[in-house]
Parts: sequence; structure tokens; C-alpha cells
Amino acid sequence: MSDEIGSVMMDVEEELVMPEIPVRPNNAIPVAIGIILILGSMLSGVLAFGSAAVFLVDDQMRADGGFTDEQNRTFDMMKESGMATTFTILYGSMALGLMVAGVMLIRKNPFGVKVGVAAGTIFFIANIIETVWLHLIAEDYGFEATIGSGLILEFACGAFCISLPLVAILIPEGRAALYRESTMMTIDEEE
Repeated sequence: MSDEIGSVMMDVEEELVMPEIPVRPNNAIPVAIGIILILGSMLSGVLAFGSAAVFLVDDQMRADGGFTDEQNRTFDMMKESGMATTFTILYGSMALGLMVAGVMLIRKNPFGVKVGVAAGTIFFIANIIETVWLHLIAEDYGFEATIGSGLILEFACGAFCISLPLVAILIPEGRAALYRESTMMTIDEEE
């Protein structure tokens, strides 16, 4: 039995096969993601500095600045509980990781994806630690810890930080740009 398509006759055993289209590497994908990661590292550097600023502001500066009682309790809580030290380290390491991952992706190094995911995971874990820690010690400093829209936004940012480096390998053109086969010329010497 055969079917007629136009003027071409096909047997039942013949099949139409889609030709394989080679994926062309698009270098702009890892570069754009690398630039976004570098910008994110600058933002996380600001977060690290904000946590470290607790140690830079002493009681006299707070009195001169007109800090309210609630602001003073927040500074005391962060300093005395160790939150400031912990989050300075976490956010600082995240900033360093995102910076390194961004530079690696700009240079088309696929290891930058893993470094970027690890740095994003640090941010996500830091948000979980902050939430739990705040709920454990808030009453000691006269606060009421609640889960609000700010927490949802922090987790959304954490998920974005984790998934953004993966976009470079999920898009076929970006994966082709990162995992390019290196071509080497070999010369065989005959003796």
C-alpha cells in the first residue's frame, strides 16, 4: 500500500524523518547571565555591609543619630545574638560566590553555573536561618516575629538566585556556548 503526496510516491516502509538541525552557540546568553550575577553580587555585598554596620555604629553614634528605642533593640539583638556576624559571613560569601560565578560565565567556563547555584543556595539558606533565629530570640528583645510578605519576597529572590545560573544550561544555545568542544590539531610524526 502506498500513499501519494503530490507527485512523490511513498511506500509504507518509508518514513519522513526530521533532519537534525545543529544548535548554534549563542555567547550572549552566558555573558548576560554573568553580568546579572555580578550585579547581584554587588547587592549581596550591600547586604553584608548592612550586617557588618552593626559593629560600626556604637552607642554614642546611635544617640547622636536619634535612633528610636526599637531601632536600638534591633541593633542590640543583632550584635548580642551573633546574627550580625553570621549574616556578614553568609552574605559576604554569597557576594564572593556570585562575583566569581559571573566572571566564570562571562569567560564561558561551565563551572560558573555550579558556583552560581551554590552562592544562590547560600542566600536561600541564610533566609531560612534568619527566619528561625528571629522567631527564637524575638521575644527576648521585645519583638513579635511574624511571617509576612517580606519573607515571601526573600524566598522568591533566593529561588531566583538559585535558578538564574541554570538558565545558561537549560537554553540549548547557552549550553552549546558553555560546553563547546575544543578543537585541537594533532600532527603525527612519522619516523
